[in-house]
Amino acid sequence: MTTEKEPIEPQDTTAAQEEINQQQESVGIWSWVKFGMVAFLLMLFYIYNQHHANKALRNKENLTKELKELNSEKISLESQITNASKQSELAKKLEQSGLKELNVPPVKIESHVNTGK
Repeated sequence: MTTEKEPIEPQDTTAAQEEINQQQESVGIWSWVKFGMVAFLLMLFYIYNQHHANKALRNKENLTKELKELNSEKISLESQITNASKQSELAKKLEQSGLKELNVPPVKIESHVNTGK
């Protein structure tokens, strides 16, 4: 059993070599196209992510401003309520309706009734 390889004819070698070169060129072009598509998709993702982050930061800043405004409004309302609930302020408001503040302290009524025990 001897296996002899058939010699490849030179004409077939050049045609086969040209076909291999064309395949390599087409593979090379497609690999660059694939690379370009991946790079493009990555750039789109990067741009989207950056816009999304900027939008979130603007939203956070707006909410922080609103929180500060609401906090100052809360403090203002608390001071108004505290001021309005003072005894002197209540006396002024009740004077308009005809009620006056008592100047005499209340008297304790004691009962001297025998309980029978």
